Amino acid sequence: MPKRKISTVNPIFGRRLKQFRVICGLTQEQVASALNIERTTYTKYETGVSEPSIDLLGRIVSILGTDFNSVLGEKDMLEGSIYDTKMPMFNLTKAEQNVVIAFRSFSDVEKNLINNKVTEILEDRSRKLMSS
Repeated sequence: MPKRKISTVNPIFGRRLKQFRVICGLTQEQVASALNIERTTYTKYETGVSEPSIDLLGRIVSILGTDFNSVLGEKDMLEGSIYDTKMPMFNLTKAEQNVVIAFRSFSDVEKNLINNKVTEILEDRSRKLMSS
């Protein structure tokens, strides 16, 4: 009988990842889609079968609105709290969540483009209101 491979994956990591995702009101499919990976790949991270690369982990914690320490910490509890953020994901509509998820997955250049466009739209709206 072949020996089972011993996992070196931190058992707390997957549980924390799932806790943050659930608190945000997101599905595995939504997170995987924002990361441009298969849902089954993301599921393996939550179940402790595998771990994401450090780059991908950075994108995951960004999408979930947390940080590396909260996900990778030693204690089996949530040390950082999503509830403390200014606008937690669970208070957003699904459409707003989709926008936030997408924004968090963008590069800095893409984020700047979007921020510039939003500023342009708001300034245009303000000008129209002032001229009315």
